[in-house]
Formats: sequence, C-alpha cells, structure tokens
Amino acid sequence: MAAVREAARWSMIRHRLRRAVLAVVTVAVSTSCVYYNGMYNAQALADAGDARLRRDAEDDARAQFQQSAARAETVLVRFPDSPWRTRALYLAGRGAALAGECEQGTRRLEEALAGDGVTIAERDRAKLALASCAIRTSRVAEARARLDTLLRATDPETARQARLWAARAALAQGDLTAVTTYLAGMESGTLPWELVGAALNTGVLAPVESLLVDRARRGDYRDDAIRAVRELAIAGRFSEAERVVRAFTNAKVRPQARAALHFALGDQWLRAGDDTIALRHLHATRELAGRDTTLTGEAGVRIGYLGLRRATSLTSADSAWSRMDSVSRRTSLARRLDEQLLLVRVLTARDEATGAGAYLAAEVARDSLRAPWLAAAMFAQLASTRPEAPVAPMAWYAASLLRPDSAESWQRRVRAQYGFSAVAARLQGDDPATRPDFVATPELLKFAWNDGVRVWSDSVRRLRTRTTLSGRPTPP
Repeated sequence: MAAVREAARWSMIRHRLRRAVLAVVTVAVSTSCVYYNGMYNAQALADAGDARLRRDAEDDARAQFQQSAARAETVLVRFPDSPWRTRALYLAGRGAALAGECEQGTRRLEEALAGDGVTIAERDRAKLALASCAIRTSRVAEARARLDTLLRATDPETARQARLWAARAALAQGDLTAVTTYLAGMESGTLPWELVGAALNTGVLAPVESLLVDRARRGDYRDDAIRAVRELAIAGRFSEAERVVRAFTNAKVRPQARAALHFALGDQWLRAGDDTIALRHLHATRELAGRDTTLTGEAGVRIGYLGLRRATSLTSADSAWSRMDSVSRRTSLARRLDEQLLLVRVLTARDEATGAGAYLAAEVARDSLRAPWLAAAMFAQLASTRPEAPVAPMAWYAASLLRPDSAESWQRRVRAQYGFSAVAARLQGDDPATRPDFVATPELLKFAWNDGVRVWSDSVRRLRTRTTLSGRPTPP
C-alpha cells in the first residue's frame, strides 16, 4: 500500500515538472516571437522607406522611417540586453534621424556605431543619416565634411543620397558652384525645387529660370513655380518669367496650374503698367481656370480694371466697370475699387466754382485708382472748362505730367495765362512761396477733401452694412 502511495506521489511530481517546463518553454517561445516580429517589422519598414528614397519620394519615406524607428524602440525597451541590441539601435537611430527626430536619432546611431553589429554598408547609411541631422541642426560644415567621405560609398544609392545632401549643405553655405558639381550627371525630382526655393529666399534669381524650364520639360510641376514667376517679375526679369510660363504651358500641366501661372504673370504686368501683355495673360487665366471661381474672379476684376484704366472720361470708366461679371464683383479688389470710384463720384458731385472737388477727384483717379488716362482727362477738362478756377493752373500742370505728348503746350499755357501762380513760378525757376496762391489753394483743397471724405465715409459704412446683411456686394 505504501509503495502505491509513493508511486502516485512521484507521478504527481513528474506531472508538475512537465507543466512547469512547458510553461517556461511557452514563455520563451512567445517572447522570442515578439522579439523577432519587432525586428522583422522594423527592417521591413526601413526597406520601404529606402524604396521611396530611391524614387525621391522623401515625404512618404519619412513616414516609413518614423514607423521603423518606433518598432525598433519597442524592441530596445522590452529586450535591453539582447545580443541584437546593436542592430535595433541602428534601425531605431536611422529611422528617427531620417524622420527628422534628430536628438533621439543621433543618440541611437552613435551608440550603434560604437558597437560591432552593423555592416560596412549600414555604417555608411548611419553616417549619412547623422549628416542629414547635422544639416537640419545648422552644423553644415560638419555635415558636408562627413558627406564628402560618402560620395564613393560601395552602395550606389548611399552615394547618390550623399550627393543630394552634400548639395543641400553647399546650398546652405551659398556655394552654388559646388551645388552644380555635386549634382552633375544625376537626376533628382526633389532637389531642383529646393534649389528654386533657396534661390528665391536669398534673392539669387539667376538659376531659377533654367531650373524651372528643365522641370517643365520633365512634366514636373509644383505650385512653387507660381511664386517663382511672381518673384522674377517683381525683380524686373519679365522675359525669364515669360519663358517659365511658356515652358509649363507647352508641358500641358493641368489647366488650373497653367491658369495660376498666367494669372501671376498677368498681375505683375498690370502692376508694371503694360496693359496689353497683362490683358493677354488674364484672358488666358479665365480660359484655363474652368470651375476655379477664385482665379476666374480675380482675373475678371483685373480685366475690368484695365478697361477702367483706359477710360478717358468718368462716364466711360463707369461703363467699362459695369460690364464686370458677378463673380469678379465679389472679389476684395472689386470692392476696394468700387469704394474708390465712389469717392471720385462724391468729390465730383460736391464740386464748387473753385474746382476743388473736381481736382481732388482727378487726384484720386491718378493715385488710388492708378488710372492715368482718366486722371489726365479729368484734369484737362477741369482746366479747360473753368479757366478762372483757383486750381486751374495746378490742373494743367498735373495733366501735363500724365500726358508727355501734351506736356510742353500745357505748361506753356500755365506760364502765359497764369504767370501769377505758384505753379508758373516753379516752372520758371522762381520761388513759388512768393505767390499768393501758394498757401490759399492748398487750404481750399484741404477743406474740400475733409468735407468730401466725410460724406464718402458715411456712404461706404452704409454700403458695407448692406453687403454684410445681404451676403453679397451692393453696387454703389
């Protein structure tokens, strides 16, 4: 009986031992699976990031490397003493660095490079990632020196990426010659746009046209081209801006992009005073804009404004402005011009025998509306129909400055008919302060201006209130 009990006891002991061993083995296998799955996923995400870098899709690559770093970090936290720690450090560090998380990436990579668990090719990639972080943290000279050692790396893609980052470093240092050398014979879809942006930011516009024309030939369009066209035109490089717009138009990029380029250039031609070329680009904008009501409206209001600028009377200006469509009339520029036209009308309506209101209305047309033909016609009409008005000599002189073809005869008239005036004194080289109208006429204009602006301000306030309540602009 004792023997039976002893056998049963040993059987129970063996059963418990088997269960304990099985539990230990299960935990070990489970832990091992979690560990290897983490490393496998971190490596797969890094490979996906590298594939995107080869296509110059850096934004997409950044997301892959960020996830790779997160997976590798999980392994480092859960298995700090693993023999694979160096490799996990490499994946975590490189992923973080290429995702722009440089503080963590640098720390992990430096620890990985201090060990022996990475290959020569991986060491080169780690150094490249560290160099990218050095550029991001403004240690450009250090980065460039490191990158120069990687230009002939064994892995062709590492060497290519090193050239791209070296070009960025040279660009940050303003060494454009070195940028060209680094990029010689290679194609990259990302860096040329960075070069365009850097050139615009620094005001060094010489390479912008060639870079953008090359992008257009390759069918590579980005909205940065719009800013480039605008900046070239502002700098007076209209011929270069024209070639850029023509190149993207010939490349058949999407119509809305072409419309935006034409609008940017047309707007600058308008500001420069070349109405004919501006009109051509603005009409092209409306033809290409399609359902883009913003571009359609902005181009339309400028076309209407060009009609107003060419007007030679207030009646013809009103006629040109009234032909503008409702989409264009809803733009902020249209509302501002409406208010300026209203000021011209108010000053004209409140004119007196002195001619002060009509003179001020012509000044608004010249200075606020920037409509020189209209202003010249208004000045000349005032002076010719009211020759006895105190402002007549000033009106003839103001008109002469806007119409060079008539300037000599109009200024001769001022000297002959209004020799007593301050304007005649100025034209004759005398001191205008010795003439009686030197102070009196400006005071007259000041009084008329204050009175007219008061009425105009009340009218504008009422118009804005009606616009707010109705949700649409109300014509003045």
